[in-house]
Amino acid sequence: MGNMNIKDEASIINSDENVVSDVEQADLSINGDDSYTIYPNAEVRVEKAQYSIMHLHTLCLKRKELIIDPDFQRHDVWKQRQKSELIESILMGIPIPLMYLFEDKNGKKQVVDGRQRISAILDFLEGKFKLNNLRILKQFNGCCFADLDLKQQGVIEDFQLLFYIIQPPTPERVKYDIFDRVNRGGTPLNKQEMRNALYRGRCTRMLDKLCCSPEFLIATGRSINKERMKDQYVVLRAMAFLMLHRGEFKDIPALQYRGDIDDFLARFMVYVNDNAPEKLIVDYENLFIRCMQISYDLLGENGFRFSGNGIRRPINMPLFEALSYLFSFVPEKIDYTWASRLILDIESVKEEFDDSRYFSGNIDSTTSVSFRFDRMDKIRNRIQL
Repeated sequence: MGNMNIKDEASIINSDENVVSDVEQADLSINGDDSYTIYPNAEVRVEKAQYSIMHLHTLCLKRKELIIDPDFQRHDVWKQRQKSELIESILMGIPIPLMYLFEDKNGKKQVVDGRQRISAILDFLEGKFKLNNLRILKQFNGCCFADLDLKQQGVIEDFQLLFYIIQPPTPERVKYDIFDRVNRGGTPLNKQEMRNALYRGRCTRMLDKLCCSPEFLIATGRSINKERMKDQYVVLRAMAFLMLHRGEFKDIPALQYRGDIDDFLARFMVYVNDNAPEKLIVDYENLFIRCMQISYDLLGENGFRFSGNGIRRPINMPLFEALSYLFSFVPEKIDYTWASRLILDIESVKEEFDDSRYFSGNIDSTTSVSFRFDRMDKIRNRIQL
């Protein structure tokens, strides 16, 4: 059995210490060994727009055409002082930086950059805070919007905000890269946090449900930290590969895996949000939960870990994906004579995998992914799953 090499363990999750970089390094494995072009000759459509604050209020709170996701911006939340300074700038007529929106095919818009500013403006209009610590317009300290005279209210309502709107048919991967570029200030976002912001909907609700399921928590020994959405990244990958290798995407060219994990996961989330039959999602939620229960029943809470000679090693993400796929074929009624053979096969293949380059380093190349799932299929065929 090979010794654990910290540099090679880019594919692991460890909740016992701060290893955010481990998740993010695995998340950066993009192209693998394929000469796959991410978006050749992509059409990027960007429109410049100008909205008054009153129109912004209408779009967000009345017509619901501009979506602000309160769950996403949990880092660097503005304090009241920062909100007050923004309103003071608006009252003084000082331009504020432009903001970015995404527009979907139905015309709904989502804030990409500028959430804190928009939230602060709307909160002030809704009377949710009073101005304080103003250094220039001190006469307005202690005032909420309703306390201002009509002239000052008009100054705020008529203030013009500038936006860039990224419109269809801009490809998902281009949108993802734009989001990355405009969000590099402040606390850097990891890629799963970006996905969570870009593709909120049925898929993110599915991930929330599965990550909180007792079966997942028990099968992983509660060792995958929720911080920075590491648990959601692990489950997202497993679900996407599970559906892919069980043949759900055989007639969907856009959902074939070509070695770009970011593009694949983005397309998968869009598919789940917009196109997947409800029954398919429910069936796979139940299947995933059953896989977690089977893993714990057969292997305990260390099923997704490689042996560490007395040291508990982290969950290995490629192993988690491969075994989840294998367990998806295990019948509901387990014959324990047959199960003993399966356990021996799994322990044997785990030793083989621990020494394999396909489970460390560049884990997302098509070669690495195919190797892992082909190996699971060989076990299936041998014991007739």
